[in-house]
Amino acid sequence: MTFSITLTDGTVATIDGTLDASLPVIILLHGLGGTNLDMTDPALAYPGLAFNRTAGFPPYRDAGLHPTPPLTPVAGFFIDPPQTALTSWSAALKSAGFSTVTYKQRGPLIANDVTQLGLLAAALATSSQLAGLRFAFVGHSRGGLVVRSFLAGAKGNPALAGFLSRTNTAITLHSPNAGSGLATVAATVNALAAQLQTAFATAGLAAPAFLGTLRAAVGNPGQVELAPGSPTLAGIAAGEPVPGITYHTFGGTSTDWVRLWVNLYTPDSMFPVLAFFGLPLPFFHWGISPVVVGTLLNYASFLPAELLIAPMPVVTEIMVALAALAATTPEFAPGIGDTFVTDARARLPFSASHTTNALNHLEALSDATLQRQVIAILTRLRSPLVSGMATATLSPFPARHVSTQYTVKVVDSVSGAPLTSGTVTVRSVHGAILLTTPLGVPFTITFSPEHVISIDPDTRKPTSELVWPGVQVQLAPPYGTVGVSTGLP
Repeated sequence: MTFSITLTDGTVATIDGTLDASLPVIILLHGLGGTNLDMTDPALAYPGLAFNRTAGFPPYRDAGLHPTPPLTPVAGFFIDPPQTALTSWSAALKSAGFSTVTYKQRGPLIANDVTQLGLLAAALATSSQLAGLRFAFVGHSRGGLVVRSFLAGAKGNPALAGFLSRTNTAITLHSPNAGSGLATVAATVNALAAQLQTAFATAGLAAPAFLGTLRAAVGNPGQVELAPGSPTLAGIAAGEPVPGITYHTFGGTSTDWVRLWVNLYTPDSMFPVLAFFGLPLPFFHWGISPVVVGTLLNYASFLPAELLIAPMPVVTEIMVALAALAATTPEFAPGIGDTFVTDARARLPFSASHTTNALNHLEALSDATLQRQVIAILTRLRSPLVSGMATATLSPFPARHVSTQYTVKVVDSVSGAPLTSGTVTVRSVHGAILLTTPLGVPFTITFSPEHVISIDPDTRKPTSELVWPGVQVQLAPPYGTVGVSTGLP
């Protein structure tokens, strides 16, 4: 089911999915300078965004016969091929049974987007097609700040009380919750990114798409609000945590974007092949082998290749620019930041769950592992939750040796939601059915033991022990058969 809602400011929000009443509708918010395509089609939003960094290439390529040896050891540069098939957040959530809301934020300031989100929340809360449905937020990058700011203000707004009463979860993905150092060194980063673009052009390569994305981000006027300790961030934190809202944050620690490769002529290319096929003149048989130079924007990854090709001007220029970037801010430090936000600054200033993944900032728009982690959190919001794990209890407990009336109660092990459909079976030690009754219906039985004789494997002598009847409950999928403890030996 897909339909749209047009807000009073002209914003068009798209609601897409099955509208499962047991699951919340997920409102998706993109980051700074992005659009709704960030959450619905990241490959289209950022062409060349995701590169196949597991791509492999033949270790040797025949470059043919030539009258002279290669003039330089380098045959050329190339980068990993881009991935064109990315799973968006909207698609991943819909595959898991959720419905999503996507729209383009107004920008450039957070306050403008909070006002816009307020209009959307009011419209969603009064939509007849969404009557009774609950809501949850997933915000990428600056979108997470918009969510936090909106929720902090909504708690005191009577007009949004209806929406807030149906919302209890906010998830931020690589959001600068404690700010981003890029905001304070924006001009420097912009100049260094431009230097890298020039270096790629000098090498005859199209600059990786993320460099343009990086320059657009640091040049956005909304970037100023993201500086650590800014009045905007302090104002958001002053209104948190919002009662009734559970917060979850995710951060990244990878500055890897795309590998730069060099094609090197193999050593045998330098030695002549005499009288090849009977020809009187010497020829040179060229061969080419690809070698990884380094992974942008990971400066340390270039160091192993420094002795091999650092004298090449384009490589030297790239290494100088990357070293300068790494020195500007921890966001560019591998293992610490994701290029835009450090993992530490993606955390909230109050207690909340946090998960760290080795992802860069824009990988968070399509990474399958991250999507599974978030979906696992959101699935716990199912009402009633169907976790596939159940806990059954016998009352009274423990069972008694005399005729007694019992009941069996079963709940979902995760949510505690009661399960009322199933069959209770009492079996003898030999598996014979002593009693069968619908779950929830009282039954009367006497638990009597049986003597079971077995041979001790060590002494090879017969031993006798008392074994009591067992109780189990057969539930509908995905639960299956669940044992019921009687408390008897």
